[in-house]
Amino acid sequence: MLDGRELYAGAQWTHVQRFAAALQARGQNAVAIRDETPPPPRAPRARLRGLPPRPTPPTGA
Repeated sequence: MLDGRELYAGAQWTHVQRFAAALQARGQNAVAIRDETPPPPRAPRARLRGLPPRPTPPTGA
């Protein structure tokens, strides 16, 4: 919440720290608090091992 000057890290922790430092330089109270919410699980990726090799492209003759 910005009114309470508690800034939570969304995407980049360093951006939140810099923004809090900029507010403090203006003389406003600001505290950067790290968001401890665990990230959502990632979707499984396709395994490419075991596939046949790609055909070689024809040479320009």
